[in-house]
Amino acid sequence: MIKRFLSFTTIVLIVTILLYFIQKTLLAQSEEALSFSLVGMYVFHFVSYLVICLSIEALFKKLPSQVGYAYLASVFIKIGVFVLVFKSTIFGLEAMTMPERLSIVIPMFIFLIFEATYCGRLMNSQ
Repeated sequence: MIKRFLSFTTIVLIVTILLYFIQKTLLAQSEEALSFSLVGMYVFHFVSYLVICLSIEALFKKLPSQVGYAYLASVFIKIGVFVLVFKSTIFGLEAMTMPERLSIVIPMFIFLIFEATYCGRLMNSQ
């Protein structure tokens, strides 16, 4: 469990840092200013990745047949918490520019892919 989680999390952390700096560089080159913290987006998604994967890993020991349902529920909870935490950013008075929209969506989908990959590998290890 620990080896599987730490090795996958190390890869996720490296990819996350690379994607953050690539996205930050592209925003700087296009001279776009975001109305929110890009670091905050990545930190939120990384912390939620850790919580989801650790809880799925713990549930896998007790009820391995329920891991898929737990992952599905955790994704809905994550999206709900994301909307609550970043509601002023998402539902602000001014319309968001395309780079701002992409800066919200890209980390969300990347971490959803990471979480789904981890949970899928865990379910296939049965």
